[in-house]
Amino acid sequence: MQQLPPTLGILGGMGPVTSAELLRTIYACNPTPTDQLAPHVVLFSLPAAPDRCASIHGGSEAAFIAFMTAQLARLDPLCDKIFIACCTAHYSLPAVPEPLRRKVISAMALADRELGRSEEPALLLASTGAYKKRLFQDQCAHADRLRELAADEQEIVMGMIFNELKCGHDPMRVVPALQRLLARHGTRTCVAGCTEFHLVARALAARGDDSIRFIDPLGIIAREFSSLVTRDA
Repeated sequence: MQQLPPTLGILGGMGPVTSAELLRTIYACNPTPTDQLAPHVVLFSLPAAPDRCASIHGGSEAAFIAFMTAQLARLDPLCDKIFIACCTAHYSLPAVPEPLRRKVISAMALADRELGRSEEPALLLASTGAYKKRLFQDQCAHADRLRELAADEQEIVMGMIFNELKCGHDPMRVVPALQRLLARHGTRTCVAGCTEFHLVARALAARGDDSIRFIDPLGIIAREFSSLVTRDA
């Protein structure tokens, strides 16, 4: 029997549209002459996952960690690498058994690599949960290049995530507000520290609009699928 090529497992559904868009992006970035040569991907879209920010702010982290442990155990035998399509969800990983963490490609590591290559600082667009856990600040060697949201800016970004992007509105609707935030911080580069911003990055790219430069872990996964799924990130 012919050996299958490396397979990526995506633990998604957080939110469901974004993880589905990641799958579309992977295939758009890796065109092949036949179906058989296309990337192999297993998507677990599980919208019933406990709310990540609520678990952090409400003291119910144990339930989310148990969920992540169970779902990573389901994905593990099906794939060679795993990507968690929710940056905030990465907070659970230190509490997950090491054998279930070994295949996970870190969104923070992908962002950190691009931070090191960036010619300007990057505004961290992330949830209040990711900020509270300092996921990017503590896991990025180039965290000194990050610019953090002020309290009022964090409210604006959370509104983009939960009232616009997760609700299925046109991602371009948040672009003017994003441009104002970036101008306030003197940069046009941002880190998509919430995976919902992949929708904005894709919408801008489709229009050939480079007014915002995204450091987007989902886009990196798609563009570098072959190398990332066959080696440690």
